[in-house]
Amino acid sequence: MYSFDSSNLPVFQGSLAAGAQTGRIPLKLDKDADFFLRAIDSQGTVAFRLEDTDGNPLSDCDNVINSTNFELQPEYSASNGAGFAALESGAGGVFGPGGGNYVVYLFNPTVGPINLATCVINLIGVKRYPGEVCAA
Repeated sequence: MYSFDSSNLPVFQGSLAAGAQTGRIPLKLDKDADFFLRAIDSQGTVAFRLEDTDGNPLSDCDNVINSTNFELQPEYSASNGAGFAALESGAGGVFGPGGGNYVVYLFNPTVGPINLATCVINLIGVKRYPGEVCAA
């Protein structure tokens, strides 16, 4: 699992005005192994849009009303914040090469500013190391 918050992502140390969105925020993966994204979890009131390491959106991106291109976890999880399941992209999940970047964009759907220090984005999945063989 990769966890991104104000301790390791400087952009999460500011605030986001009502109705505003951020630009492209890279979520850097470790270089030691490929990563297969299986689920996404977020905390805070900010909405987000995630792209894989090739720039392919993992949520809507072409809606006429831009704010509908963002996911707000409490609205989409029947389990009260347990996380989103990622769409499968092969046997292991959505592939991300070692050293690659997933990309997130944040949007504030509220009427007031959001303190981004309260936000956390977790990429849940598995790392596959070079030469790793599964036990029979």
